Amino acid sequence: MDREQEKEEIERLRTEVEHERKLRRFAEMKALQAQIEPHFLYNTLDAIMWLVEAEKQQEAVEMLGQLSLFFRISLSKGQDVISLKEEIEHTRSYMEIQKRCYHDIMDYKITLPKELEEVRLPKLTIQPLAENALFHGVKEKRGKSMIQIACQDLEEDILIIVEDNGAGIKPDKLRELEQARKEGKRIGFGLAAVHERVRLYYGASYGVKINSKYGEGTRVEVRMPKEFLPI
Repeated sequence: MDREQEKEEIERLRTEVEHERKLRRFAEMKALQAQIEPHFLYNTLDAIMWLVEAEKQQEAVEMLGQLSLFFRISLSKGQDVISLKEEIEHTRSYMEIQKRCYHDIMDYKITLPKELEEVRLPKLTIQPLAENALFHGVKEKRGKSMIQIACQDLEEDILIIVEDNGAGIKPDKLRELEQARKEGKRIGFGLAAVHERVRLYYGASYGVKINSKYGEGTRVEVRMPKEFLPI
């Protein structure tokens, strides 16, 4: 084997190793997702049972309908890539369920331009960020907070923004999250997992950015190509 052939073989092996690493990471991500959904299911069913016992049948039926929509999109016939419209519907169903549980402290608003509805992206990109905003922003603050989810057209890319005016993130925790993001480490399921999945699909130039001011709120941005061409 001459020197050129040797270089080609090394490059081929390197590519195979990288591909295998990505497959393992995708499998780990799916396992994490499978652990998250039952917890949410149990809590929601408990809430529906409470509504039935309180003779609030209409509210129970509406909540059950949102739960059905949530899991229908979660399954997506086994597909891991769905339209932005479906991802938003999935997130909206989650937020509607949570709003019934936390109506006294949480409201939300979602904006999706029609021209972006058919953009395709990895499933579970937005909902974990909305969940993170609720449990680590809204619930940590006294009084009522707003979670805003917006999708913007950046010509070749799209920008997804999940913003809340909740408790915000303490500076030391924010530095820890930012360092973990840069180093590819995982802290919890939401932010780090979404960042890693986006980078696995699209490359290191895309992913999640976090801006937060303690006591005022948090803004999370996800940037990805408009055209779905995974690396």
